[in-house]
Amino acid sequence: MGGSTTRKTLAPGNRVTAGARKSHVRVFVGGTFDGLHSGHLYLLEFARAQGAKLARRSGRPGVWLSAVVARDESVLRIKHRPPHHNQEERQRLLAGLRAVDEAIVGVPNDFILSVRRVDPDLIVLGYDQKASWESSLREAGIDARIVRCPAYASRRLKSSKLRDDLVAMST
Repeated sequence: MGGSTTRKTLAPGNRVTAGARKSHVRVFVGGTFDGLHSGHLYLLEFARAQGAKLARRSGRPGVWLSAVVARDESVLRIKHRPPHHNQEERQRLLAGLRAVDEAIVGVPNDFILSVRRVDPDLIVLGYDQKASWESSLREAGIDARIVRCPAYASRRLKSSKLRDDLVAMST
């Protein structure tokens, strides 16, 4: 089906274990996550907080956040450049974050199938992700709640802006 999964299992009291995935509110966040920065952390923490609100309203015990990392070939196709970190490196970086319960490399060239793998109750999209994703998800029969995360720090921390700033500093 494509893509490996890195799951975390922490000691009781710290976070949920992989077995809790089914009973918790399942949250999907997808992206490139290349050059991880504070804006990414903001997105993931926002997603977790939105999941916690949904869990409280629905009487579920907690949140299970799945972060899906775009494949290298998808980054090249969408951004017209290769990622700085390969998909396995980006997956490992995400898996190490407190807000993330599992980090998954996406299904090749199929965002909808990546969403189906997670089977989320909630999908959180970044402010800069394509507006057409909502209609594509609905047309595919995915009925999860969809929320957009607002921009962090007035778009100051967009990965492409940081990359341009680094290039300018090196000259």
